[in-house]
Amino acid sequence: MKLIAKVFSAIVCLSVLINCNHAKMREENNSSANTDESHNQGLNCMNCHKKGGEGEGWFTIAGTAFRSNGASASNVIVKLYSQPGGQGELKKQITGDLLGNFFTTDLFGFGNGLYPSIEFEGNTKFMSSPISTGACNSCHGISTGNIVAD
Repeated sequence: MKLIAKVFSAIVCLSVLINCNHAKMREENNSSANTDESHNQGLNCMNCHKKGGEGEGWFTIAGTAFRSNGASASNVIVKLYSQPGGQGELKKQITGDLLGNFFTTDLFGFGNGLYPSIEFEGNTKFMSSPISTGACNSCHGISTGNIVAD
C-alpha cells in the first residue's frame, strides 16, 4: 500500500510540474501600442522568454525597432507575409509598444519562411530574405544592424 501511495504522489507531482510548464508556455504576453511595460531593448528576448526561461510566456516572435537616431521606434507594426515585398498571405501582425519592443506568445507556423515588414509613421520597410525563427534580436544588433524603422 505504501508503494502505491508513493507512486501516486510521484505521478501527481509530475503532473503538476508538466501543467505548470505548459501554463507558462501558454501564458499570453503580447505587445500593444502605447504601453511601456517591456524591457531590455535590443537584447534577444528569446534568451528568457523560452521553455525553461524566466520570462513571462514563450515568445514566438520578438524584437526591437529603433529610429535611425538610435531612439526607440514607438508603436511599430510588424507584419509577416508568405511572399517577399508584402505579397502573399499575411500570416501575423504584431503591434509594438512605446519602447520599440514587439512580441507575441501567439502560436503560428513559419512554414518555409516568412517575410517581415515594419511600418512606422507611414513608411513601410521590407526584409528581402525569409525568416524561420522569431528571435529577431538574435541577428539584428549582433551580426546585422538594428531594425531601423524610419
